[in-house]
Amino acid sequence: MTEPASPRHWTEIVYQENAKLLYDVEAAVFQNDDLTRRELAAVSQLAERLGTRIQSPVIDIACGPGRHSIALTQQGLDVTGLDFSPGLLKLAKESAAASGCNGEGPLFVSGDMRKLDYPDNSFQTVLMLGNSFGYFSDSDNEAALKEAIRVLASGGFLCIEITNKQEYLDTLEPYMEEIVEGRFNTRLKCEWRKSWDADTRRVTTWEKHCAADTGEVLYEGPYDVRLFEHQEVTGMLEEQGLRSVSCLSFSPGRESLEKGLGETFGAMEEIVFIGGIK
Repeated sequence: MTEPASPRHWTEIVYQENAKLLYDVEAAVFQNDDLTRRELAAVSQLAERLGTRIQSPVIDIACGPGRHSIALTQQGLDVTGLDFSPGLLKLAKESAAASGCNGEGPLFVSGDMRKLDYPDNSFQTVLMLGNSFGYFSDSDNEAALKEAIRVLASGGFLCIEITNKQEYLDTLEPYMEEIVEGRFNTRLKCEWRKSWDADTRRVTTWEKHCAADTGEVLYEGPYDVRLFEHQEVTGMLEEQGLRSVSCLSFSPGRESLEKGLGETFGAMEEIVFIGGIK
């Protein structure tokens, strides 16, 4: 008797099959050079606080459309951007070519953050930016963290970006609706229904995106993300042997995210960067 197929994780549907739609819906984050600069400035400031700097080689885990990888490459760093979405990686490569990197990087590769295909101590800098930590079960999130630390070289710098949980929950709206002007999809009508589960410490969202002019449903489905207190992540890094663990934060605010915000998942609230040295 054939075993029933396991249900696919939401990330496979959202990121692997709807990359261009996601890129438009999250344009306020994905297509925001100012936010990218401010995030990387915060990462650099945190590294300096710990007595180090962002050094090559760098791995940008869950790089998405590559905005951080490209910016770091433009600073002269040797960067690998890793993601498991073919669509987002294609967008990343196109953006790199358009940015004038001239084939000198970043190197964009397909991979799973929970099982990295690199030897121990491969990178001087390991980054997990853009609120990309917390998509999976607690055990898989822990596996991703362990893998990030495993490939980090001795003396290397690791930084994870998360949303300030309490500030996000204080501003959580159960229902949101917005018209978003897209690059690939003109005029999207976007809807989000959100709820918070204190037991699992996850925000669950049901989202629906339609062509605003015709009403055609382009995507409808759920996703959920684990929210962390920054003390939780600090403790996890220390348990895995990182030293001098510290954090730094800033609040981008609506004014830096442009009109037609779409889904920013906490980017209007406080963003927290947590880093340490191996």
